[in-house]
Amino acid sequence: MVTKVQPIAPGSMLSVQDIQAWYLANPFPLGSVDAWMPLDRTEQDSWKTVSNASYMLNEAADPLSTHSKIPVAGREGFKSVMGEMASFGKGREMDSKQLQRFEQLKQQFAATKNPGVARQLVDFYGNDLAFLRIAMNAERMYLSHALLSNACSIGMVAANSPYLQSLANVTYPVSAWQKDEVTTTWANAASLILDDIAAVKAVMEGYGKFMSKIKINRTWFNHVRNNTQVQKYCATLVQTLTSTQTSPTLEQINSMMAQYFDADVQFEVVDEKITRALANGTKVTASPFEDGVAVFTAATQVGRFAWKPIYIDDVTRETHESFFLVGNYKNVDPSYSKIYTKAEGFPVIDTFADNFYLKVDAVSW
Repeated sequence: MVTKVQPIAPGSMLSVQDIQAWYLANPFPLGSVDAWMPLDRTEQDSWKTVSNASYMLNEAADPLSTHSKIPVAGREGFKSVMGEMASFGKGREMDSKQLQRFEQLKQQFAATKNPGVARQLVDFYGNDLAFLRIAMNAERMYLSHALLSNACSIGMVAANSPYLQSLANVTYPVSAWQKDEVTTTWANAASLILDDIAAVKAVMEGYGKFMSKIKINRTWFNHVRNNTQVQKYCATLVQTLTSTQTSPTLEQINSMMAQYFDADVQFEVVDEKITRALANGTKVTASPFEDGVAVFTAATQVGRFAWKPIYIDDVTRETHESFFLVGNYKNVDPSYSKIYTKAEGFPVIDTFADNFYLKVDAVSW
């Protein structure tokens, strides 16, 4: 028997206006991915880096003699990377019993206008809308942070991307000088973290680049906080005299480094954790930013998350929210409803040739 499928008409399940109103009333909090790789809408089916807008050290103009020609500076090799969008989505279902409860709540509210019933009604579908938005932002976050923290390389395999495994691996042409590893892991409290940072700073300046931000996940930033050398330079006079040390905060460490390096050098920490379902059905919760890696960048923003709006086939049941499409449909027989999301997009690291990628776990790339 062929199951009948029909759009959700207003008054039956959810209208487009219901979806839009809920998202408008419940804005999503911004995170590190929004600052590092903000959304960038495009009408193209592919993405492309905007490169050679390099973060360079100040290079002085050339002195000219009277009536001489203006010299032309050599331009570094122009590199751009391009690829296809990734499609991803999520769905949440209601069976006949849940649909029945939903209809009962609607009838109760229509009859009583009770605020408590209204709250239950909104929560009934609001929880699903929240779940789907979190899922879409989590995938965007995973793709963005995983690509950056793996030196702009990511493999779409069943182990980490069961629904994207048909995509080809994405690998940017990062130069050999941009990748290195420390001698002593930062997990060792005796490691000389400030010396490692100074060494990276010197290498980057040797190639005409500069850095001001060090991107790292929370787990490995905690190793920085517990580091003896870092604590020593963060210690107050009283702490020094009493030989006591405590783990400094992010603000204290960044303030110390600004003085230590006499430059605006700051850590930027990924606090978020996401849960991803693997191909075998198991779920893993971890930081989307790779463990044991620090990425040195000139600024907070390093690129964009390019996305293309998905065509809406039926305006009565589908609408756009942020970078993804939200819709719902209902089966007549058997009673069944589904709220779903879909998106096409991919992170773009525009500064791939200006960053430095350091393995702080002392394991080579």
